[in-house]
Amino acid sequence: MLEHLQWLGKPDHMIRKIVALLTVGIWIGILIAGLWPFNFVPKNRIRWLPGGAGLHFDGYGQVFSSEPMLLSRGTDGAAQATIELVFTPSKSYNAASTLFSLVNQDEVSFAIGQSLTDLFLQGSFIRSEGMPVMKLFIGDVCGQARELFVTVTLDTRHVDVYLDGQLARSFPVSTRAGNLSGKILVGHSVEDGGRWSGSVARLAISEGTLDAAKISRRYEQWTKTRHLDSDVNHRSAAYDFVTPAADFVRNAGEIGPDLIIPKIFRVSKPTVLRWPDHFNRSVAVDAAVNIAGFVPFGLVTCLCLRLWTGWSISRCAAMTILAGASVSLTIELLQVLLPTRDSSLADVVTNILGTVIGAGAAFAGVAFNDKRI
Repeated sequence: MLEHLQWLGKPDHMIRKIVALLTVGIWIGILIAGLWPFNFVPKNRIRWLPGGAGLHFDGYGQVFSSEPMLLSRGTDGAAQATIELVFTPSKSYNAASTLFSLVNQDEVSFAIGQSLTDLFLQGSFIRSEGMPVMKLFIGDVCGQARELFVTVTLDTRHVDVYLDGQLARSFPVSTRAGNLSGKILVGHSVEDGGRWSGSVARLAISEGTLDAAKISRRYEQWTKTRHLDSDVNHRSAAYDFVTPAADFVRNAGEIGPDLIIPKIFRVSKPTVLRWPDHFNRSVAVDAAVNIAGFVPFGLVTCLCLRLWTGWSISRCAAMTILAGASVSLTIELLQVLLPTRDSSLADVVTNILGTVIGAGAAFAGVAFNDKRI
């Protein structure tokens, strides 16, 4: 039996102590890794770039309005609006996140975001045949860390996306004006897990649509002066992130609120045990790390229970798996209180899988030893 083994010539009570200390160390390591850096009140990670280059967002950065942005509605209720967004994506980006959102009651009504190297628009879009569309993609435009001047025009028949003053895509969809209102959020998704890194130099939301010639001229003016004049024909909210400010970014337009620069980063809508929206390399790496991290947890916990309780190895393995699930679930629920961590159901599943592998290895080792004895 396992109780009669003499590891490295040491007596049984020394073996139990060593395994117990190893188990405690791994448990503490798991808890630290799951909750580090224990930052329940994280600093807003933003910084002003020199030379009017913009405001940089470092994953956990945000700027928002306390009051909603409201656009006038057309007689048919459809939206007629223009959005200008000047931003520079990070050189390496392996996730998906919105970098500008209009939010109603913690739900995104309209957003512009980045998914890997793609740019996307998120909203309640309707095709001409009445079919709804949630996202519109413009492929491979964010692959380099260079400034992009994005102009989106929305009217009753189509949504046009201009890049650097030139038409890039035209989508035969429409959206209602009510879907282009809400509190403004820049730099982070409304939910956790949507970490965007990069810099924003300008945001403007205007009533009515601009034509292609005017969009091209505005891009040329921006590249020359880093400033855009107000369009007398269209009321707008306009924010230039070129002059450093401590507490807020002033709205230079005729409508809309100022933007607040908070000292503390907070997720607008924390999620509990979120499942990944899609599978990619980042998700695969996280899964491998979670499994590998809980294999030693399952192994030493199972052996510790066997040495200190005298239970059957089957019972020890079952209790170990239960302990692994409990520890993982506790960590993921506590992560809801940590704005810089993501509460993930996938992490719980992969942690349990790692525990099963570790406990299975202990079970096999003890069973093999019992046969020898």
